[in-house]
Amino acid sequence: MGRQHASATTSPSPADRLASELQSLKSGSGLTYARLSERTHYAKSSWERWVNGKQFPPRDAVQSIASVCGGDAEHLLELWRLADSRRITFTAPGAAPAPGTTGPEAAPAHGGGPAEDADSPCPHRRQAALLRRVALLSLALGAGGVLAATGRRPFRRGA
Repeated sequence: MGRQHASATTSPSPADRLASELQSLKSGSGLTYARLSERTHYAKSSWERWVNGKQFPPRDAVQSIASVCGGDAEHLLELWRLADSRRITFTAPGAAPAPGTTGPEAAPAHGGGPAEDADSPCPHRRQAALLRRVALLSLALGAGGVLAATGRRPFRRGA
């Protein structure tokens, strides 16, 4: 009367298949993560996360590894599109999704600046970006309220 786990009876997800293909391509090329990094504009730590399936890779990275390692770019990009279309957008419990995040997300561009954090697949980065925006808005509204309460105008031109 044992219960089977769904993962034992289903095929790997498209993201898992993509990671496996990236791993095979990297292994077949004989390149280390450091060499892969030297030949592309991505860090070796990023390659390690993408190839091992710890993080979803950007489309350009998939195209880069295919080019550098001599893989079938069309096949890899098709796997990437399929995996990307099935990715889940995370929101905090009880929170409404942010505008433009109701469907599958595009992978973030490399760089990781504050603007890109809001589009990150990592829910913690998106939440941090949202909190920063709320804090800035609160600060601006608070400053406006203080100015209004004291009867001062925010900008005075020559008296």
